[in-house]
Amino acid sequence: MIRLWIKTIRYRIEGPAFQAPGLIAFWHGDQLPLFYLLPPQAVALVSLSKDGQLQSQILSHFGVDSISGSSSKGGVQAILNLKKALKNGKLALLAVDGPRGPRHRSKSGIAYLSQKLNMPIWPVAMAVSRGFRLKHAWDGYLLPRPFCRCAVKIGTPFCVEPDCPLDEACSRLDLTLNQLTLDCESWLEAHQR
Repeated sequence: MIRLWIKTIRYRIEGPAFQAPGLIAFWHGDQLPLFYLLPPQAVALVSLSKDGQLQSQILSHFGVDSISGSSSKGGVQAILNLKKALKNGKLALLAVDGPRGPRHRSKSGIAYLSQKLNMPIWPVAMAVSRGFRLKHAWDGYLLPRPFCRCAVKIGTPFCVEPDCPLDEACSRLDLTLNQLTLDCESWLEAHQR
């Protein structure tokens, strides 16, 4: 069903192509439209919750392996498993404000991995012309309407320098993702029909 749903969406993708290994950063709740972009060498960090396990099953149908854990539970083992995957040439998919928010505020895990492993972060944001967000979900999970337009923007990858405080790196990532989202929204507004 998700494959068919995504096939109805008209995508516009701008930005550099992903190169493994590295870290792909996006906002929690924006996952569904981004299934279209899943690179073949990707692994995804998913929470140990029931929702996370459901997402893990869905990702497996798209050829993406899952690593279970989050900042609130199983985090140390998840970081170790992510390090191993990255050293084996994988691209790690990280909803950087998960698992419980606050919304659009990055956690330090991605900055830590980038800094310690000298891995680039690829910021990715999107917007859709028609869709709705689930109001009962903290992340405002986005369900794009079939046959909508989806603008996706991939930002310039960057590595977190060894001497950079993690909170500064997170602030930079937040600003970048928010600006990319605004760029996508502006493009959709300019190309409404």
